[in-house]
Amino acid sequence: MDCNKLVEDRTPELEMEFNSEEDAYKFYNNYAFKTDFNVCKDYLNKDKNGVTTSRRYSYCKEGVKRKYEGDVMPKRTRAPTKTGCGTKMVIVLLREIMKYRVHDLILEHNHELHIA
Repeated sequence: MDCNKLVEDRTPELEMEFNSEEDAYKFYNNYAFKTDFNVCKDYLNKDKNGVTTSRRYSYCKEGVKRKYEGDVMPKRTRAPTKTGCGTKMVIVLLREIMKYRVHDLILEHNHELHIA
C-alpha cells in the first residue's frame, strides 16, 4: 500500500503494509491522537540478528488492575486507570519484501472516549 494513501485514509486496516516498524507506530499513534486515546508499545519479538519480526501496539488502559493481596489494605488507593479495553494493532514482518503488515487489529473500545 502506498504511504500517500495511508496519510489520506488515517484509519488502520488489516493487510496494510509499512516500510518500517517506526512508520507503523507513527501511523497508529496519529490515528490514536485523532480518535483521542494513547498508544503503548507492547510486546516485541526479534530474530537472532536483532531484526524486529513482530510488534504489538496497544491502548494504554488495556488490562485490569491486580487485586491487592497483602495482609493490610493500603492507606490510599488511586482511581482505577485500567479499563480492560482490548484495542490493539499487531504488525508482522514479511521477510520476502521486508515490510511490516498489519496482522491483527481491534479498533473497538469498551468504554466512552473523552472528547476534547
